Amino acid sequence: VCLLVQLLHAVQRHDWLPLQDNFDSLIWLAVLLASATLYLQARRTLGRIEWFVTPVVVLLLAFAVIYGAARPHAYTNSLWGWTHRIGVYVSPIAFAIAAGAGVMYLVLRSKLRSKQHGPVDPSFGSLEKFERLNYAAVRIGFVLLTIGIIAGFALNPSTLGHNWFVKPKFLLSAGAYVLYAVVLHSPINPAIRGKRMAILSIAGFALLLGVIVTVQQMK
Repeated sequence: VCLLVQLLHAVQRHDWLPLQDNFDSLIWLAVLLASATLYLQARRTLGRIEWFVTPVVVLLLAFAVIYGAARPHAYTNSLWGWTHRIGVYVSPIAFAIAAGAGVMYLVLRSKLRSKQHGPVDPSFGSLEKFERLNYAAVRIGFVLLTIGIIAGFALNPSTLGHNWFVKPKFLLSAGAYVLYAVVLHSPINPAIRGKRMAILSIAGFALLLGVIVTVQQMK
């Protein structure tokens, strides 16, 4: 249904290039996140990750309806422009999967510590698997986000405006970037691994959702 909506939207605006406006970008983000989750579920590596991903997909579709009428993003169709788009729109997919793995880690950890629920279903996964998935997804998302940010600065630094470093978009992005940077240090700092790593991944994705809302509200 989402792909059909995208087709009709492209016909209406007479432009087949993706990510041309807020509605298009949010729909594609939801579709790609759902597709990535279906792929990983087919490999049975994520346990019940859909418990977390499905509400996020619905939330993105709701954002598309609410902010779809906003003006298109002022991106240029240059190499830097497309690099920026790919970086900032694909990295949240990896971070969403990392947050989902973090949620599942905390849920499974709680089940294993509680003796009231009986044995845990083996299909649920293991703590080690969720931790590895969390780290791998954060690593991929961090690289893509870094490339997207660099490309965004290279597009036209003058478009940042005055006092850009105190704007909500920058502060939320910087906060998420720092949290994910801390997660990447987990292999060399055992104190960050496990529960703390899961919480940091969830908090970082919450900040990214704030960035998405802030960007859609920009006029």
